[in-house]
Formats: sequence, structure tokens, C-alpha cells
Amino acid sequence: MERKFRFSFLLLAGILLLGAGLIGLTTVPDVMQYAFLPSSVSPTETALPAETAEEDVSAAAEPAKKKPEVSTTPLLDLYKKAAESMGELFPSLTMHSVKAGEAISIHDSDKRQEGIYLYAIGPHWNEVYYPYVRKGRLLGTADAEAASEVVVLDEKTAVKLFQDVNPVDQPVAWGEKRLEVAGVAPHSRRLGEHGEFAAWVPLDLVTDADLLVLSAPSGTGDMFPAFKRYAENAIGTGTAINLAQEKFRALMPLLLVFVIAAIWFMKRWIRWLAGYIRIQAEKVKAESKRRYIMKLLPYAAGQILPVILLIAATIGACFLVAVVALRPMLIFPEWIPETLGEYEPWIQRFWQLVGVSAQPVTLKTPELAEVQFWSSLVLWGTFVVLLRAAKQTLMGMFRHR
Repeated sequence: MERKFRFSFLLLAGILLLGAGLIGLTTVPDVMQYAFLPSSVSPTETALPAETAEEDVSAAAEPAKKKPEVSTTPLLDLYKKAAESMGELFPSLTMHSVKAGEAISIHDSDKRQEGIYLYAIGPHWNEVYYPYVRKGRLLGTADAEAASEVVVLDEKTAVKLFQDVNPVDQPVAWGEKRLEVAGVAPHSRRLGEHGEFAAWVPLDLVTDADLLVLSAPSGTGDMFPAFKRYAENAIGTGTAINLAQEKFRALMPLLLVFVIAAIWFMKRWIRWLAGYIRIQAEKVKAESKRRYIMKLLPYAAGQILPVILLIAATIGACFLVAVVALRPMLIFPEWIPETLGEYEPWIQRFWQLVGVSAQPVTLKTPELAEVQFWSSLVLWGTFVVLLRAAKQTLMGMFRHR
């Protein structure tokens, strides 16, 4: 009796959730980030020597002291300070700030766009986040160092303000500043962004940002601890984020299911292969009683060669499954203690990781918020697919009974 195919909305929902999560994760760049608050940044002042009580008494007779020198590019100075210590390991190091709820308008016009998510970008930002433009140019290192009053608009904002007019080299108003449009870039709103629209300006044009982010391209897993350590020394308190690790963490439920299914399949495959080898050996043994050695060799080779190929393929598949199963240890080297054979280092490393994950204050970048959202879709998609498989298994068991 043929079994009828039954359409499962549960399976379809799981596949759609999984597909959306996996596709979404591919849109997030593989970047290491160090997020910190603007309160940790202050204007660079010239330190004055401490005065004694005797100097205070005669202070009126001394000439007026020179006022502290205040840097006009405090964020760029902070970036250069970080680059001095990190530049050799991370040559594409960059910094940017984000500020939500900004408005850009055309001067002496009622055309205005609000709800803009503003990025103030520093040197090498284009090499880390890989933007591109439709018209004009991107902002570069020279714009950041000179604090040029230029802006790159997203396409929706450009159309809203200028309609069919080419916005490149046109002036716009942002607060009290008058900026020149350098280019127009496509933009898809990220899940962590508070506005539908976006714009990009040089780093130090924004002095009251909501969040500051130091970034570098993700290297191997062992580069992240160094990035975190150097960033803490250069910046101070903040949250270190490795988006490549977070994306892999999102795939862990799916990876676990794959490894379990692969081990189950390999177990059945090896059992079948052992039976197949036994059958082939019996065939060769039976033919050896009827054929001379010279006629037996071609026949034996024809029977043994597929066996050798299948054994080689099986060894390769087992090695691949082992590599996939051990992959998390390469992505997360901080999971592994220095001493593997002792119980105490594992407990210490466990509580160390728990302490890191339970930090009372954790800053979240738009990219991290996006990874966490897609991660939840992957998790729920995997759960729904497994729920469907469990349902089918239980129904089959009751049917047999």
C-alpha cells in the first residue's frame, strides 16, 4: 500500500525560519567590534603641574597661565591613539559613531527628512564595512582627518530631498551645519537601527553620539583576545564583539543536529559496509576454488577495488564529521583551558565564561542586534523541524503497535 504524501505546515514553517535566518546571517559583515560610550571620550587637554600651598599664596604675582589646549578632533585623536598600539596587528582598524533620530533638510526649503540613523566614520571604515555608492564618492581618510563638512546620503533620503535632481555637490542643512553631498549610497535598514534612513559624515562632525565603535576585520579565532585586550588598554571600559563568532554561535543548534544525524548515518553505513565487504570476500573465496590464479586476479581486483574506494570515502566522511564537530573549539579558543587533563582548570574556565556573559552592562551594536535576531530564527527553525521529525517518529511507533 502506497503511503500518501501529507503537506506539513509545521515543516514548511521550520524550513522558512531556517532559510530566513541563514540568509540574514550572510548579510552581516565578519568584523570585530569594541563598543563604548561617548562618556569615556573627553577633549585632550594639556596637563598642568600640581601646585603647592606656597605657590598658591604667590599665584597672584605670577603671570596668567596659558589656557588648556583642547583638540578640535577628539575622536580622531582617540582613534590614532588606538591605532598606535593596534595598527601592526590590525592595519585596517577603524572607528565610527552612531546617532539616531537626526534630520537633514535643504536650506531655505520645506524639504526635510527626519529619523535618519547617522554614522560618523573614520579612516579605513570603507575597508572594513565595504559600502558602495550609486553616485558620487565615498568618504575617505582625508575627510575624517580634515573633518570635512560633507555627507553621503542613502538613496531614499536623496530622492526625498532632491527628487530627480542629482544631489552630488548640492548643499544640505544638518542642524546648524551646512554640508555638501559627496555621494549617494544604497541602504537596507538593519534590525538594530532606530530609523529607516541613513547618512554618513566624517568622524568628528558628530560630538554627541549615542555609541562609539572601534572595528577591525575578523581574523582567526585567536586574534579576538588580542583585539579585546588592546582595545581595553586604549579606550577603557566597553564591550568586545566578534561578529564572526556570533554568527557561528547562531549555527550551533543546526551544527549539533547535523553531527548527531551524521554519526547515526555513519554508524548504519559502516554496518552496511562491513556486510558488503564480507559478501565480496566470500565471492572471491568461492571463485578461488574454480579459477586459476592468473584468471582470478582480474576478477578479485574488480571486487576489491570498489571496497577500497568505499573504505576511503568512509574514512574521509568520518574525518569531515570530526572536523565539523571540533570546529567550535577552533572558533572559540577561550572555551579551552590551558591544562586539558585536570578537572580544576575546566571549572575555572566555566566560571570565567559565565562571568563574561553575565556582565551587568553590555553594549549592543546594530550588527550584533541583527545577528541575534537571525540567530533566534535559526534556533526556532531548527526546533520546529525537530518537532516535526519527533511527531512523525512517534506516529510511526504508534502505528506499528
